Amino acid sequence: MEELCLEFMSLLNTYNCFLKDHTQLHLNYYQTDDGEVVVEGFLNISWGVRRPIRLKIQDDKQTLPLANATSPDPTSPISPLESKRGMTRWGEYSDLHQIDEMAETPQDTGVTSHQTVPRVYESTTLRPERVKPSELEAESNLFRCMSDASLVKRRRGRGKSAAQKEKERQHRFSINGHFYNYKTSIFTPSFGTPTKVRISSRMTTHQVLEQLLSKFKIENDPQEFALYCVHQSGERKKLSNSDQPLWERILQGPSDDIMRIFLMDRDEQEVSNDVAQYLNLELPILEHVLQKLREEESREIQRVISKYHHQHKLLSHFMSCKMSPHIETSV
Repeated sequence: MEELCLEFMSLLNTYNCFLKDHTQLHLNYYQTDDGEVVVEGFLNISWGVRRPIRLKIQDDKQTLPLANATSPDPTSPISPLESKRGMTRWGEYSDLHQIDEMAETPQDTGVTSHQTVPRVYESTTLRPERVKPSELEAESNLFRCMSDASLVKRRRGRGKSAAQKEKERQHRFSINGHFYNYKTSIFTPSFGTPTKVRISSRMTTHQVLEQLLSKFKIENDPQEFALYCVHQSGERKKLSNSDQPLWERILQGPSDDIMRIFLMDRDEQEVSNDVAQYLNLELPILEHVLQKLREEESREIQRVISKYHHQHKLLSHFMSCKMSPHIETSV
């Protein structure tokens, strides 16, 4: 037991020493009450899928409850919870300041006059012309140098509770700079693009897949993918659902030049070490090796055929001897 502990500490120290310039990637460990050693840290996983992946339309629990949501407002970009309309697309509004102006402008609860007054519409849209308060108009002019999206984000952030701000911190991560866009929500990540996911040595391959897909808000079923260990030699080994990828990473070392873990389609073929040793050879050499293998295969086939022909001949001879009639003679 002591030898195993020393070997584990040696592997862990070597792992962290290799990543001395990246302290955030160091592995930590602790021991449970029952004596189990648990390792935690980031695992590098490279994208290697061939088929497109689907991103979720929106994050979970994205729509926040409205305090004074009494009835659906057709001019509001965010409908109440009772409405099934949900989030309105930004393209439906030409002025992004309208979003917060309507939220900040208190609704008139008094009795309104029933007299019909001719409505005044803006020229670009058939939307009733809005009267901006003077302080709101001045504030809008002050922030005009900012982009519309930044201004809306800044103004909507006022008055939010700590819980709402914490929910917004759990944002969607990008895949190689690709953020969600409803036009490109189905795409294939560039082959070999690295990413990181924080796991523990207790987590199995299936659990790591679920956490990785949840991090990037991917809609695909985890059963469609698998983790493969791809070695420098070209050997490709598929990890089963019960394997623990972090232990596999520790045993192989932290260098991605020696071994990389890829997220691939489940039906990708494995490559044995015997086949992998030929993958890096030149094409003429591979053709020569293939010709030698065909000749060896032909010789082996002829040897097996000759062996069974010889056995068949012997068996036929013995059977003919036993079936021949015996002639009895009398003296």
